[in-house]
Amino acid sequence: MARPTQIPAGRPLRVLVVNQTAQTSGAELSLLTLLHAIDHADAHVTLASPTGLLSERADAIGVPHVPITGTDASFRLSLRTTPPQLVAMLRSAWQVARAARRLDVDVVHANTTRAGLIAVLARRFGAPAPLVHVRDWVPEGRSANAVLKVIASGAGAIVANSRHVADQFDRVGGAPRMHVIHNPIDLTRFDAAVRDRDGARRELGIDADVPLAGVVGQLTPWKGQDDAVRALAVARQSVPDAQLVVAGSAKFAGPAARFDNAAYADELGRLPGELGIGDAVSLLGEVDDVPGVLAALDVLLVPSWQEAFGRVVVEGMAMGLPVIATATGGPPEIIDDRRTGFLLSPREPQAWGDLLAELLGEDGQRASIGAAAHEASRRFAPEAHAAAIQAVYRDLAA
Repeated sequence: MARPTQIPAGRPLRVLVVNQTAQTSGAELSLLTLLHAIDHADAHVTLASPTGLLSERADAIGVPHVPITGTDASFRLSLRTTPPQLVAMLRSAWQVARAARRLDVDVVHANTTRAGLIAVLARRFGAPAPLVHVRDWVPEGRSANAVLKVIASGAGAIVANSRHVADQFDRVGGAPRMHVIHNPIDLTRFDAAVRDRDGARRELGIDADVPLAGVVGQLTPWKGQDDAVRALAVARQSVPDAQLVVAGSAKFAGPAARFDNAAYADELGRLPGELGIGDAVSLLGEVDDVPGVLAALDVLLVPSWQEAFGRVVVEGMAMGLPVIATATGGPPEIIDDRRTGFLLSPREPQAWGDLLAELLGEDGQRASIGAAAHEASRRFAPEAHAAAIQAVYRDLAA
């Protein structure tokens, strides 16, 4: 496809954003925040994704949609699953390239690593070299490293949501045109000033004076919800009326999932009873009103084994909460330890429980850390994120 070498003055860039799933997890929520904040005088965006919740939410903010079949391709090679996954990715790539030609786009923006594979393949069918947004960290292995190498060699530019995520490309010799741009959050939605704490607790069935911690995220072993339950058991030795709420569901299953998330959710449901704290743990399932859950908490726990960025860390900080987060991955780029939050090694529930008990017992410390956290969250404003992404669009289109 012949392409102009220069965008006509005054014309918005035409951008096709690609996502391989219709579900909405952290990557998709960050994308929706970007789409809402983007300067439409500078970039006209169309979403290419399977039809579902993501496209419905994009439509609600005025973003047009092109349906593609999508894929749940795994980074693990398998004689049974890999061939049909490759066929699905090729089909999606052809659909993306067809949409790129029809819309005469200047930029293809792949919202995830899997979408990046689709967008790189779409180059074979005439689509421009994509911007690939890498939002996850993949364990080192032959197939995972091959994926990183394909992205590094086939992308026109790469945006990583943390320095931690960017550094994984060192395993394959690095990547040209790498940009580190942290995820945004909607600071008007995550605002404790517009939330009634007592009302939020009534919604959850929690008494107003109960010391309350919480975990928010998809149910999967690496998110560490089971360690949060064990930490609560430790904390209750000093704060016997402390309780925990766990918000989230086992969203991802099938060959693309690293773990048996459904089995993990079942085990998590049994764990509080096995530890003798069954009445102190509430499993809320999937929740739409995450700010409402956060408004009810005294402390937010993020005990992941490996957190690529830590979107919920920033959400908790914006709500003025003291956050105890994993020291592995992205959170050290967000939290100034013991000033705007706390960083602990993952998979050490004794240490997490000791710190949780300390915080639940000290209102003044929670208030001072929460205030500093709230102020620090301002740097993740959607407008700043959108401006940074649009600068990459302009650079790539040129």
